[in-house]
Amino acid sequence: MFKERFTMAVTYLSAALLGAVTGVLIVSSVFNIYALLSFPVIGAVIKVGIVGAFLIVICAAVIEFINWLIVEPYRNHKRLEADAKRETEGPVE
Repeated sequence: MFKERFTMAVTYLSAALLGAVTGVLIVSSVFNIYALLSFPVIGAVIKVGIVGAFLIVICAAVIEFINWLIVEPYRNHKRLEADAKRETEGPVE
């Protein structure tokens, strides 16, 4: 029992330490981004990256909407047709 509790305690402490280190890295990277934005080229690259990510998200949303609006009802219709056909044919002997 001691071994399990000790392992859990070490796991939680290491996870907390890893989280703290990750938080420090994130905060320092935010400050570094502000420093890097003083260069116009880097600012333009970051803006292009943000616009590209936005366009990818919009395209994914449009594709999912088309899937929901057209493809899924069509597949359901075909599935119901196949089920009805199987019921009318009867068992294969």
